[in-house]
Amino acid sequence: MILVHFPAMLHPVAGREQRVDEPVANVGELLAALERLVPGLGAALEDPVYNLAVNDDMLLHGVHAHPLSDGDVVEVIPTIAGG
Repeated sequence: MILVHFPAMLHPVAGREQRVDEPVANVGELLAALERLVPGLGAALEDPVYNLAVNDDMLLHGVHAHPLSDGDVVEVIPTIAGG
């Protein structure tokens, strides 16, 4: 089971969190599973405004190939910019 936490801006679509009980080997498979659970969510998460962290480690490169294990917690973090 992978637990995915979402920022407030995605709560109307995804809720506060989604639990993915199907086996997923990496982030790419997780995004596909989220798309099946909530149609449109996987595609929305491909937007560069969102970053992903796994067990509090921010993913910067090779995001789709990053391996996942049962019990991991994934956080969707919106990019913050200002000037």
